[in-house]
Amino acid sequence: MITTAIFDFDGTLADTNQLIINSFKHLYNNFCMECDEEYIMSTFGEPLLTTMNRDFGNHNIEDVLTCYRDYQVNRFNEEVYLYDTVTETLKYLKEKGIKTAIVTSRMKKSTEDALKNFKINSYFDIVISADDTINHKPHKEPLLKAINELNSNPSETYYIGDSKFDMECAINAKAIPVLVGWQSNSKELAEKYNIKYILDKMWSLTKLI
Repeated sequence: MITTAIFDFDGTLADTNQLIINSFKHLYNNFCMECDEEYIMSTFGEPLLTTMNRDFGNHNIEDVLTCYRDYQVNRFNEEVYLYDTVTETLKYLKEKGIKTAIVTSRMKKSTEDALKNFKINSYFDIVISADDTINHKPHKEPLLKAINELNSNPSETYYIGDSKFDMECAINAKAIPVLVGWQSNSKELAEKYNIKYILDKMWSLTKLI
């Protein structure tokens, strides 16, 4: 019996892909570095600071973060949107008494601001962000922290995500991985991790509950 549904945010609930790609292109250009879009996409799902420390370690990270965030300030509301049937699905889960949470590699404030912006913050019991754990996805710590705080059990928990970091995190935590099927590499990830449950749209999750 499934009692809990935990969601990644970027690429799962909301389409932030192009904004993130454009933000990194802006960074690479600003700091006079070459940009590889395929590489940028491969980092989706890992904490922002992890990527920045690796790729911009020779620069002041606070300056890099400020550049990244300033670029997004006036673009988030215009370029980011929820995927089809996300709100309806979250409403359905709450009505069914399913415990819900966010486990994301985003920073806490940006996650909470995004949830409020889309008016879906009330659907989540807790939010676990990159600020809340020492280890990050694909490590099991963030997901287990959410599961424990919800008084749930991994075997009764779906973790819904779009990246290799999400699938590995679910597997490492012994939760049930659910892959969204609307990313370009979804088929490849499903085969690589032998994912049983793949969503064609978010509402399909209601059929699994």
